[in-house]
Amino acid sequence: MGESITKEFKDYAIFSFVDQQLCLDYIKSVPKTDTIFLILSCTDTIEILCIIHDLRQLDSVFIYSSEQQYEDLLEKYSKIIGTFNQYIDLIQSIQDNIDLAVQQSESFRFYEQRQKSTRDLSKEAGAFLWLRIFKDVVLNLPHDKQAKDEMIEKLRLYYRNNKKQLKNIEEFDREYQSENSIQWYTGQPFLYKQLNRALRTEDINLLYTFRYFIYDLCKQLEQEFQQQQEDFDSIILLYRGVRLSSDEVKKLESKVGKLLSTNGYVSTSLSKDAALIFTGSSNNKEEENVLFEIEYDFGKVKSIVVASIAHLSKCRDEQEFLFDLDAAFLLQSVTRNLSSNMVLVKMTAVDEGSELAKEYIEEHRKLMSHGSIVILFGYLLAEIGEYDKCQQYFDCLLKNPNREDLSFIYYYLGVVKYYQGNYESALNYYQDSYNRLIKAVPSREGASSFVLNDIGSIYKIRGQYDTALDYFLRALKISETYSNYYIMANILGNIGNIYRIKGDYDSALSYQIQCLHIREHNLPSVHKEIAKALTNIAVIYSDKDELNKALEYHQRSLKMNEQCLPAEHENIASSLNHVANALNNQGKFDDALNYYMRALKIRKKTFPNGHPNIAANLSSIGQTYYFKKEYDCAFQYLKESLDMREALLPNVNDTNLTDIFKYLGLILIKLHRCCDALIYYQRALKISETIYPDGHSTITDCLTNIGIAYCDMNDYSHALKYFENALENETRDTTKSNLIQLARIYDNMGICQCRQGDETTGLKHRMKAVRIIDQVHPRMQYADWIDTIGNIFFDKDLFDAALECYLISLSMKAECLPSDHTNVAESFMRIGDVFAEKNKITSNEEYCAKALDYYKKALIIYQNCEHSNVAYVLNSIGSIYENLHEYPLALQYYREGCTMYQKYYPSEETIRQINENNISRVQGLMT
Repeated sequence: MGESITKEFKDYAIFSFVDQQLCLDYIKSVPKTDTIFLILSCTDTIEILCIIHDLRQLDSVFIYSSEQQYEDLLEKYSKIIGTFNQYIDLIQSIQDNIDLAVQQSESFRFYEQRQKSTRDLSKEAGAFLWLRIFKDVVLNLPHDKQAKDEMIEKLRLYYRNNKKQLKNIEEFDREYQSENSIQWYTGQPFLYKQLNRALRTEDINLLYTFRYFIYDLCKQLEQEFQQQQEDFDSIILLYRGVRLSSDEVKKLESKVGKLLSTNGYVSTSLSKDAALIFTGSSNNKEEENVLFEIEYDFGKVKSIVVASIAHLSKCRDEQEFLFDLDAAFLLQSVTRNLSSNMVLVKMTAVDEGSELAKEYIEEHRKLMSHGSIVILFGYLLAEIGEYDKCQQYFDCLLKNPNREDLSFIYYYLGVVKYYQGNYESALNYYQDSYNRLIKAVPSREGASSFVLNDIGSIYKIRGQYDTALDYFLRALKISETYSNYYIMANILGNIGNIYRIKGDYDSALSYQIQCLHIREHNLPSVHKEIAKALTNIAVIYSDKDELNKALEYHQRSLKMNEQCLPAEHENIASSLNHVANALNNQGKFDDALNYYMRALKIRKKTFPNGHPNIAANLSSIGQTYYFKKEYDCAFQYLKESLDMREALLPNVNDTNLTDIFKYLGLILIKLHRCCDALIYYQRALKISETIYPDGHSTITDCLTNIGIAYCDMNDYSHALKYFENALENETRDTTKSNLIQLARIYDNMGICQCRQGDETTGLKHRMKAVRIIDQVHPRMQYADWIDTIGNIFFDKDLFDAALECYLISLSMKAECLPSDHTNVAESFMRIGDVFAEKNKITSNEEYCAKALDYYKKALIIYQNCEHSNVAYVLNSIGSIYENLHEYPLALQYYREGCTMYQKYYPSEETIRQINENNISRVQGLMT
């Protein structure tokens, strides 16, 4: 039967199986967006229904058998259309259900009115507009024999194995006239099936191929509309019956009050009964019968074309009305009629869709140096993230530019490649575009500022900062000549970013503030470009270690983006990432992870096939887990980031890549895999020396890390050599030296010297590191670092040095954390320990008093959060009171401490014995 079915349905993919498992595996592998019709013809295969019946991609089941034993299955499985013992009946039923499936293939687009401007579109909102703009594109493209021939050749190729349809195509080629487009559309499956397939799948190549026929169909619908307006009442009701999935119905229910459009020409009927026929009679529980009721007011609606085509159709009794491509509707209500098992969706035809499209076109014509709707359509596709469609579209234009500007075609192909992360191809397209602009007669220098700016952006990503700066400055000079505020502000921001990377923060801040002022002067008070300028200023403050200012500017930027952009816009993901960076710098790692994860969720949805921004996001998450000392998790995220980068940007060296190598090395050091760490560190150094000038802190960082690896491998001579090289590199320009880098060098140099046996010099260098850290803006990781050094001094009975470390750490924690945080309590406890030890040496009651004061501060915090350290602190307070001969108080605290030790450390026998001895000793002293 397989061969017979194939002959009957040559337009569709037919698969025949004799192996039940292979059939199951194939059905499960098919995407949920596809539609499967399953024909079963033997008893054994019926068993698979219980496994696959609920799969979304399985639309209908047909049983071809002369036996009657399957009748009970109709009750059990709602997707079974019927059992057939006559081949002709089976074929007719399959054809009817295919037609119905095509009819039902709805895909809705919505526009969120919360968006402040059509400049900034979500993917869905952009999809709402793009079909309207595509219609304008088609009406502006040449309507000539070449366009018709392209369509004919495409149809011949598709139907090359179908003699019947090829005959119809030949007839179409000979006899088609533009004024008969509606008759051909409604009468010939080879036309409407392929056109609707292109519209449903948003296949840019196929839609472009059908531009000739789309032009005619839109034009004839417009003519019919103009001729018929007086034939109908002011307000008419039109109906469309469909079966929709329950998910689609729920989506409609959630979008009441929103603008809605469908993906193509919308067929409706003046007859409600005729429309109800198309809801079908399926008992499929995953689908619902839906009747759309559309109100059209000829007195109000000016731009939505709808026409009666019953007189041009073979099925006149359906009283068909056809809406043009750019129809938009206001979704008024969605109600359920339980008795008739029908969902009624009421909509009103409105002009707002066309108005939004016009607004988008006008807004972007102001920003762009050309006004071609044909070029603008491709830009829209790129802006909403449809990069593959955008590339297909411009590739079509490149083959047949039709007098369109090749400079801008090449430019936007470059934009596509840039968004896709293919920077080498982007650079080639940008260069082609620039060359054409400059060689034009007269020269089109003004437009070249856009291209130069984007070329500079690629060199910045590649870490070639001097080259990038040169392009930005050239672009700035041109933009100032032609007074284009939009590109001028963009360039100023880019120049500011370069100076920030180069460590010239004053120049960076100056350029970013100029950028902010231009945007505030020329744009609405709430705008994504203003938010971007705020972010750039925040990053400078972050690099200057002014962390509170940085967080303030990042939060302002995020708030503004959330006010004016769709919820899943890339700029919001970027703002979330920046806020996370600021929180990371303040040691608020869990809060930072929350923001990073929100950004990652948006980006994965926007870029399902990966993107450099996702790789950067994964790297940031990995770094945060490193700070949290969750090294396995950190390594996993960083490795995932590296793998994605190597797949997307195999030959690109930049700061993100050096960071990945650096943190992978740091993790491996913590895991005592020094040789592996050294490999990553050396790769980071090689890249840094390529992209940074001598004296840059990133090179210092790499040299220091290599020194640490050698030190951990007990190769102290190599380690000290790298530390000395790092110190020399960092102090080349003392006005720009990075204090944290200097502290790292001295601390690790000290560790190495101590391990060599020179503790005097080593500890001196470690204390120098602490005093350098004390000069920077507080961060929690710096406080932890200082605590580690303080503990070394404490363990060596160097209590004055330990006390200095602990007090500096406490001061930092006080600025980074709430006053009742356990990390603050830990500092109080350690300082109490120092004074307690100093008292043991000197028997100075002043030290006792200070120890008590710090211990009690720690105790309050630990008790409030029920921390296990409360036991140690209680015992320590008891010891101080014992030394002061205040035995009742000492006994009280020892007993409380004993209770807490039993609570938190019930199996620690040694601790129990010490506590009992303390209590017994004080009781003896009291007698």
